[in-house]
Amino acid sequence: MGCHLKRFVWVWSLSLWVGAASLAETPELPDIEDEAPTIEVTAQDQLEEAVALRRIGAFDAAQNMLDLARASAGSALEQLEYQQGILYETTEQWDKAIDVYVMVSERFSDLAIAADARFRLAYCLEEVGRHRESIRMVKRLRASGKWTADDERSMALQQGIVEIRSGKERRGIKRIVAALNSPIDNRTWITAKARLALVRVQLQTAADIKISGDKKAARRLKARDALMTEAEKQAIAMFQLGEPEFALEGLLLLGDSYVLLYEDMVSYDPPRSVKSEDHEQYREIVKQKAKILLTKAYNRYDEGVRVAARTQWVGSVTTKLKAERDALRDILEPASSQTATSPAAEPVSPDQPEASPESDAEHASPEQSDGALTP
Repeated sequence: MGCHLKRFVWVWSLSLWVGAASLAETPELPDIEDEAPTIEVTAQDQLEEAVALRRIGAFDAAQNMLDLARASAGSALEQLEYQQGILYETTEQWDKAIDVYVMVSERFSDLAIAADARFRLAYCLEEVGRHRESIRMVKRLRASGKWTADDERSMALQQGIVEIRSGKERRGIKRIVAALNSPIDNRTWITAKARLALVRVQLQTAADIKISGDKKAARRLKARDALMTEAEKQAIAMFQLGEPEFALEGLLLLGDSYVLLYEDMVSYDPPRSVKSEDHEQYREIVKQKAKILLTKAYNRYDEGVRVAARTQWVGSVTTKLKAERDALRDILEPASSQTATSPAAEPVSPDQPEASPESDAEHASPEQSDGALTP
């Protein structure tokens, strides 16, 4: 046993010596953090990130990134200030956008961006009702030779939008329809915004048609459905333009319109031909038949949520769509287990012809089965 103990002590001592020698001979490893490459983030990088954030509706984050870019740049870059104006414009801070565009057009007057700033300035002036100033700006651009046919079309669309909003619906619709029927340019944002204006006025006109009277009720319901069908076509056209901000707003308006129609139908007084003792039964039958309208509304909201996820849009309209969809799900789920798996919104085919603002296609009845909003 003594022999074994001596051998163990010797082996253990040898292992300590070898270990110590190995550690002593091991070269010192470099500090990885000291040699990590430093990635320089430039003001241009931050500017591009700000634009990307704006395009998905992350407006607060976009503003923060613009502020960082401004601090990094040290002085005003023309594109940075121009993009600040667009962000103000997108978030409807019109007065701030006007101030920025005036500054850009004056400070960078020798650059091409000044003409773009003047066009957007005219657009914003029109938006806030300063029509005469907008016209003067347009005349100035025309005189400078920096006013194009695309500019003319875009301004016509903007004027139509403002006219509709100010109560001059007929004039505004006529102006927008004429501009939409002119050659299309690549300014999809103003085209989508004009189509959204048409959706608003069509759905508001539909909501103003009250379902009343024994003989008039069916005719009024048909007229209301026709307007809602036309609004659906404008929503399809907005999908094709690839402008999620306006397409999602259109889907929200359509969903709200179907809910309103449902509420009007279930609150409609029974015809005089229905006996008073049968009124309750009549209302229950109407309520069950009209529930398809809630399914239509659910599908519009659900399509909006899916489109928002697909386009990564994070604006406030996404929150509204989710809230309205979930509220309807709670109502519809007990009646049908299939409602929770409503048809998903499919991307609109780019080959599908654009919806005509004056289409006379046949209109579907509100009672027919519903599907996803596809052409």
